[in-house]
Amino acid sequence: MSRSGAPAGPTHVPAWVMHMNEMIEHVYLVLRINIVWTLLSLLGLIVAGVAPAGAAAGDAFIASRHGAPVKVLPLMWESYRRQFVSANLRMLPLMVVQLGSASMIWIVLGGGTANSTMAVVLSGIAVVSAAWSTVSVALLMTVPRVRRQDLLVAWRLAILLPGALPLRFIGLILLLAVWIVVCTVLWPVALLVGMATGIDIATTLLSRRVELLLEDLEASRTVTV
Repeated sequence: MSRSGAPAGPTHVPAWVMHMNEMIEHVYLVLRINIVWTLLSLLGLIVAGVAPAGAAAGDAFIASRHGAPVKVLPLMWESYRRQFVSANLRMLPLMVVQLGSASMIWIVLGGGTANSTMAVVLSGIAVVSAAWSTVSVALLMTVPRVRRQDLLVAWRLAILLPGALPLRFIGLILLLAVWIVVCTVLWPVALLVGMATGIDIATTLLSRRVELLLEDLEASRTVTV
């Protein structure tokens, strides 16, 4: 005889349902962060808004790892307001390098240099410079420990750390390149989740790993002293 109070159906939720739910929640988080990032960037007239908005997005993704629901707008606004000047001072020079490198690549691809050897040399320098500066900006956006350092120390860490993590450096560049191609082909995707997804990729690859590396370096220096 069955008990009247016994539940009908499966006794537990299948794993694939849980994973699907987590995926939907994460996409919703990325969408919200991208909207707020866009608004904050516009608030800073793009030039002065992209860097602190990116840092705020990185903080939101890091906060989401703790499992608790993230109040995206209050969290990102507080981070944006607090880091507006410092984030611009640390990231804008590297973003200028990114822009200059991209311009050089565009000029070379457009046939701006008649000498083929010079074109190869210039394009190689521009590609390396663009890739390195991109990872440096990503480090400043997604690793609060680097961002909190003094200006010169933050620049030094942002420039040197990619060389200490070459596989993650290369992996980040490849994933971002693929994502840029996807956003170019599917422009609605770029509008909805483009920048936030790029920051999410960088946070996943760099944030925790770089934090652990810096903790190990600090511990070894303390032992040496």
